Amino acid sequence: MSKKLFSIALAVLLFHAGNTLFIHNIVRASQSDPAAEKVKSAVAKRGTGPKAKVNVKLKDKTKLKGYISNASGDSFTLWDSKSGQTRTLAYTDVAEVKKQGGLPLGAKIGIGIGAGVGVLALVYAIGCGGDRGGYAC
Repeated sequence: MSKKLFSIALAVLLFHAGNTLFIHNIVRASQSDPAAEKVKSAVAKRGTGPKAKVNVKLKDKTKLKGYISNASGDSFTLWDSKSGQTRTLAYTDVAEVKKQGGLPLGAKIGIGIGAGVGVLALVYAIGCGGDRGGYAC
């Protein structure tokens, strides 16, 4: 009797363990990769066409330049204007998508500081007009 009970308990335990692993794999497959979702939203934000120029960094550290010619649910197509080749990239293979061109943050800060100094110099020159009756500086 105990052998029969033991074998039934073992069969139930193995069945339960197998189903748990199966269900876990299904749940993990249905959950999307957050990095891929970020890339997908960046591609959707840029749009498609010649004005959608981007720099793409793949997870294997390869860097690509071009514009997004097509975007679908699980991949997008990058067209390289220099070589004229298209390459279809899966969102899961891409680490980063950045807008091409533009000024770096340091340059933007420098331009802002330069504009501020220019405005102050102009205000000083107008306020301290010298012999034109300006204020004594």
